[in-house]
Amino acid sequence: MSMSYAEMVDGCRRRNAKAQRALYDELAPMAAGICRRYSADREEAKDMLQDGFVKVYERIGSLRDPQKLRSWVYNIMVNTCIQHYRKARHTVLMEMDNEAKEETEDLQYGMEDIVRALGTLSAVQRMAFNLCCAEELCYEDAAEQMGCSEGALRVALSRARMNLRQYLENKETKR
Repeated sequence: MSMSYAEMVDGCRRRNAKAQRALYDELAPMAAGICRRYSADREEAKDMLQDGFVKVYERIGSLRDPQKLRSWVYNIMVNTCIQHYRKARHTVLMEMDNEAKEETEDLQYGMEDIVRALGTLSAVQRMAFNLCCAEELCYEDAAEQMGCSEGALRVALSRARMNLRQYLENKETKR
């Protein structure tokens, strides 16, 4: 018999290992998907996932409504990925330059192809793409999350789209 969100939250607040495991089993697939979108590879995604669940267990006492557990964990995971990006950001800021915006074509590819393509992007490009395209934030909000100007965000997003398109087109010609 599975636990309700209220039972999981209550058990986690009491540091009950069974409740913590139930919460993890219930929400890890969703959380892993978020981390994978923001990461360059599976190992980085695993690190983000672990960091995110540590925060979930540490902060579970602040959750007011157990029925909002899923969205609460979702937000923690996205913020964990953003924080991970910010820590690594100083090493990749040099990649950004003033390149013209280029739109991508609508192409149909499998999820595995898209995940691999996202893994080829720099951290800056991946973050810009995820915030604007996956999280559907406006440029202003996404730039604020990244700690950069809207112009820098647009450049990173343009480069991400161009690199994704090139990767997927190259994959298509190899078939």
